Amino acid sequence: MNAEGDEVYEYLARTSKDHGFEVCVQHLVMTGCLDAAFAGRLAGYLYDQDQADMGLDTGLLHDIGKYSEEFQRMIREAYDEQ
Repeated sequence: MNAEGDEVYEYLARTSKDHGFEVCVQHLVMTGCLDAAFAGRLAGYLYDQDQADMGLDTGLLHDIGKYSEEFQRMIREAYDEQ
């Protein structure tokens, strides 16, 4: 629930029996940050901001399909079966 008392739906990205679940926004931001760091260095020894920006965008969007109702139903069923 949020501060107003409304129920908040968290979209799940990953789940495991040992570690519980990871929500999409957390997963996408972490991946985006890692991709930005790696992509910024791909040009060689000098840091390339344009490539870092593309890496960030790619990381943020790479699992956007996990926001679909079909995926959420599947991952929640899999989590319940564990």
